[in-house]
Amino acid sequence: MGKILEAFLTEQLRVDSGTERKSPQHKEVSDRGCELQEKLAERLNDEEKAILTQLVDTLFDESCYDAELKFQRGFRLGVLMVAEIFAEQDMFL
Repeated sequence: MGKILEAFLTEQLRVDSGTERKSPQHKEVSDRGCELQEKLAERLNDEEKAILTQLVDTLFDESCYDAELKFQRGFRLGVLMVAEIFAEQDMFL
């Protein structure tokens, strides 16, 4: 088995953001979103809190689908670029 496939298999190489640190700006926006959600939840009754939770979960799911599509497009583009390099490898000699 190739080294890259083995790294995926053993979760040493991940394509999600679990191994990346957030930039200070990203962390600030993330913290602000959590803070606003908590403030809003404090003002809502139980039924409204349930709707808010559904909304947040739905928006999260949508962003995951978008991220997956962007990864697939980027991966395909990378493969096309590598294929072009190998097809024209004597171009720079």
